[in-house]
Amino acid sequence: MKITIQEDDKCQETEVQIICRRADADVVKLVKLLSGANQERLTGEQNGDLHLLHPEDIYYFESVDNTVFLYDAKAVYRSSLKLYQIEEANFNPDFIRVSKSVIVNLSKVEKLKPALGRKLIATLNNAEKVMISRQYVPALKQKLGIRKD
Repeated sequence: MKITIQEDDKCQETEVQIICRRADADVVKLVKLLSGANQERLTGEQNGDLHLLHPEDIYYFESVDNTVFLYDAKAVYRSSLKLYQIEEANFNPDFIRVSKSVIVNLSKVEKLKPALGRKLIATLNNAEKVMISRQYVPALKQKLGIRKD
């Protein structure tokens, strides 16, 4: 990918131009990222109160008994969204599904450790541990730029 930045004192509004052979999924993600679509806020309910949460503050999402919970450094919130809706909304490019019931924020992962059955255990910055199912390990490695051996 070639990136060029051109400064112009007469420029009234910043313009980003993408020139590509075809608009694949990566290009669409880039457009969402640049357009600010990932800056939306998430809502979480706790004790009857609705909280507005910044996506970058969320450690992970977990679905339990058809209810999605959002975990941040301070508390746990209930969400009205389903996990697939969180994935599709692309609130944060660091969100990645790591099991059928969990989406984790990679920016909150401190370390990864192998577990039995080709699974991984992710230790988050808040010392919580999240299991990464073996079927999601290849996508995680690809996102992290880890080679397959």
